[in-house]
Amino acid sequence: MGWHTDSIRDLFLGRRVGTMLNVGIHLDDQDPRSGGLRLLPGTHRQGLWGMLFHKRYYMDKHADPDEVAFDIKAGDLTVHNGNLWHRVQRSSLVGEASRRRVMYIPVITGVYEPKTEKSRMPFYHRFHHLVK
Repeated sequence: MGWHTDSIRDLFLGRRVGTMLNVGIHLDDQDPRSGGLRLLPGTHRQGLWGMLFHKRYYMDKHADPDEVAFDIKAGDLTVHNGNLWHRVQRSSLVGEASRRRVMYIPVITGVYEPKTEKSRMPFYHRFHHLVK
């Protein structure tokens, strides 16, 4: 998955960008030499312009000289700010060894808005098929 911030969703929903944390529960080991989570330190402090135009959302998949990778073990928790630019490097391994299952739980600020069966699908979900 290419470079992105998670906070862009607020703009698609017609809201002001709020604070968001992503808690990742890692179900598999992740060796930075074989792919996995990368982030750009300090980009959570950028303004709206940087959040929108620092990288090309999801299209830019190239390594950045300032990116940081992590050695994560199954059972570890990671937490990152949703305004932070991050990506997932494709695994250099194949088959079972390439699996990096992560369950993310977003912690979002703002008004509580539970979904119902009548809730509309967010506009940006229509582009999900373009992200690989």
